[in-house]
Amino acid sequence: MNATDDVDRELALLIRKVSGTDPRAVFPGRELAGMSLRDELEIDSLAMVELVDEIEDSYGLAIPEEGLDNMVTFGDVADYLRARR
Repeated sequence: MNATDDVDRELALLIRKVSGTDPRAVFPGRELAGMSLRDELEIDSLAMVELVDEIEDSYGLAIPEEGLDNMVTFGDVADYLRARR
């Protein structure tokens, strides 16, 4: 398994933890990267705060609030994480 697969898998687990929605099951066979956090994965503003907390704890990161504005899709978050690994 490569780093891309690891980040995608870990992020999918964190999203499932905070929203109860498994990104891999929403649209089976579809690429995760293009899935909208809000519209398709049911991440509202409260769940986004929880997701950021989980990511920060899991990855030892501090995500600045202005960075959240750029996190619209699963792929946006995964790319952010890969860039800081």
